[in-house]
Amino acid sequence: MNFLMNLIQLGLDVGILALCCEAVFRQKSEIKAKDFFIFPILLVLCVVPRVDFSVGANMTASFRSEGFEILPADNIVGLLFLIFAVLLLSSIFFGSKSSGTVFCGTMAAFSIFLFVKCLCAVLFAVCGATDILLLLGSRIAALCLIVVLEFTPLFGLIHQLVQRSDFTVLIVSANIAVLLMAVLSILSFDVDGILSHLWVIIILILAVLLLDSILLFLHQRRTQEQKRIHMIEQYVPIVEELISQVRARQHEFNNRMMAIEAVVTSADTLEEARKEVTALTGSIGISLNDRELLSCDSKMIAGMLFGKIKQAEAANRHIELSLHGLFKKTVTPETEWIEAIGILLDNAIEASPKGSTIFLSSKKQGDFLELTVSNPAPPLSNTEFMALFGKGVTTKASRDGHGFGLYNILRMTERYHGKILTRNESILNENYVVFGILMP
Repeated sequence: MNFLMNLIQLGLDVGILALCCEAVFRQKSEIKAKDFFIFPILLVLCVVPRVDFSVGANMTASFRSEGFEILPADNIVGLLFLIFAVLLLSSIFFGSKSSGTVFCGTMAAFSIFLFVKCLCAVLFAVCGATDILLLLGSRIAALCLIVVLEFTPLFGLIHQLVQRSDFTVLIVSANIAVLLMAVLSILSFDVDGILSHLWVIIILILAVLLLDSILLFLHQRRTQEQKRIHMIEQYVPIVEELISQVRARQHEFNNRMMAIEAVVTSADTLEEARKEVTALTGSIGISLNDRELLSCDSKMIAGMLFGKIKQAEAANRHIELSLHGLFKKTVTPETEWIEAIGILLDNAIEASPKGSTIFLSSKKQGDFLELTVSNPAPPLSNTEFMALFGKGVTTKASRDGHGFGLYNILRMTERYHGKILTRNESILNENYVVFGILMP
């Protein structure tokens, strides 16, 4: 009976840990047959911390069954062994990922495992559960909780952050894992000890989460600043090129004005003066796009748009600008605007036939700024429009590296509480599809 109880405990622990690893590293559609080998390997690894070896005249081994109410280990050495074993196992089963991804994923999976197991054990102990009810009930509850969480966006978000080896996952999961390991080690992995110091533990967890929040905020600001500096270095020189062109035009304009003054002075008749002035002023102005770019309040955005206009001209397309909003006055950072505009224009240039015109417009809508990009294309239904914002959805023949642009714009609007804009409209008796965003 004791053997069966211990086997069930181990099986539940292994099931919870395996589910955490699979949920963090794999998407549901990616599960393969070989992944089922994780369970028996983890079962063997979880047995090791329960075995005591004694060396005398003969080496003997005994299987311990007491003190494992919370975890499959009852000391810090056994817990560290499990962490390193799971890290090694993850590098084997998920070896296609980078080392940073494997480390981030392992720490995330183990911190979730530790937190859920401790939470369920404490809740059952608070309710007065003991013996079999505590041993098995808390484990079954933890397993059910992990299964439920798999159907929520939580694991999907963690999976995405892990794939990027995100600083967020690394620092939060590492801090939570280290804190819980330290608490369990100090309290000798005893449930009663945890209950007697419960408020202290809760305060420590909240303090760690507060510290993590501060560090993450500072990291986010630093990342945005680095991104901004990179874009300044990339796009501001393009604006300087535009300004140089306008200054050259200004010099030409001054020369033309002097010539006009001379012509008017020397002309014998009014008709002769009119003809000479018309000839001198025929190509003196700057283009409408250049005027719009010079009126843009963001040099980075103006530089990026100038580059996209040249890119479109090289592809035998024309971009027409109409800028009537202040990008720098919005809550949304310039770097996010640049990313969104770049994605929308790239899609429009690729989807438009040669010789066509693409329209980009920005205008103030109350407390929001509306940005739209229109390109000629067959009309789309609302369902077809929204389907294009799905992750990995693309109309291109090659799917590798495509299908994430509009999805990233959708995520951006969710972060800043904006809206996606899509519609069909008729311009010069031709259908245009419109993609845009409305951002605070």
